[in-house]
This record gives sequence, C-alpha cells and structure tokens, in this order.
Amino acid sequence: MTAEEMTNRYLQRLDKRLRDYEMDLNQTIADIENDYDLGCIGVTEAQWQDIIVLVGGIVQANTRMIHEASECIRTDGEVSGSLLNLLDLAKHFATLDFSEAPLIKQEAKA
Repeated sequence: MTAEEMTNRYLQRLDKRLRDYEMDLNQTIADIENDYDLGCIGVTEAQWQDIIVLVGGIVQANTRMIHEASECIRTDGEVSGSLLNLLDLAKHFATLDFSEAPLIKQEAKA
C-alpha cells in the first residue's frame, strides 16, 4: 500500500468520525434543550452563555475557546447528564482525539 493510499484511507475514516461527532454534538445540544424544557437539569444564565461560546468554539475549532468555556461551565454550576456529554465531546474536539491513532498504525502494518 502506498503512502497516498494509506493517507486517503485515513482521511476517509477521519471524515466519517467527524460526521459522527457532528451528529453526536447536534443530538447532545437537542438533549440539553429538551432536558432543560422538562426541568431535568438546571442551567444557569452564565452556563447558557458558556454553552453558546463552547459550541461556537467547537464549530470554529478554537481550542482556547473550548477550554475556557468548558472550565466556565463547570465553575458556574453543577454539571451532569447531557451537559456532561457536551463537555466530553468538546474535549475530543479540543484535542482532536478521535481515537484514530490505532487505525493509522494498522494501516502502516498492512
């Protein structure tokens, strides 16, 4: 397998993972809104603002914004359930850790 083929395979897998994370992110945001509407979670005004900044940071791939907003959300109130899921997703985007490293090693061996 050539380096170009290996790179193309990796990029295809990464693209799929990014689309999966996008779907997860959209679902998590919908879950937060639904949980809030049902009274299952209490989100402070400051946390709402930080959630907006966090989602903006994810969309812009701005690592600093993601880290700062994540910390603010935790500081401004209790975090659990769908809000905790959002923070976990944000961590993946901040580190670009989509768990592809093992796949790259497998491709290199093939």
